[in-house]
Amino acid sequence: METIGMVELDTLIARGSPVEAASLDGLEDGVWQRVQQAQVRTRERSLRFAALGIAAAIGGVAGGVTAPTVETGRSELSIFSPRMAATPLGIRRTLG
Repeated sequence: METIGMVELDTLIARGSPVEAASLDGLEDGVWQRVQQAQVRTRERSLRFAALGIAAAIGGVAGGVTAPTVETGRSELSIFSPRMAATPLGIRRTLG
């Protein structure tokens, strides 16, 4: 049976055209180029995320350092605050 299988295999190999075999010449190089492109894209994506993280950290620190101080005292416009709008009318007169 092995000789029959080998004969069929030899026949199939003989039927294969040299054009099909020639089309596989650059296959390995093409695969490695795609692998390299995927690695480059991965590195670029990591670099972008790192830059974004650094920019966010710098922005957070700069925003925290230069944030204006909030005044806790009463101002003339406190009568228009949402807290004052929610208080009953009788208490508003005493609060001023």
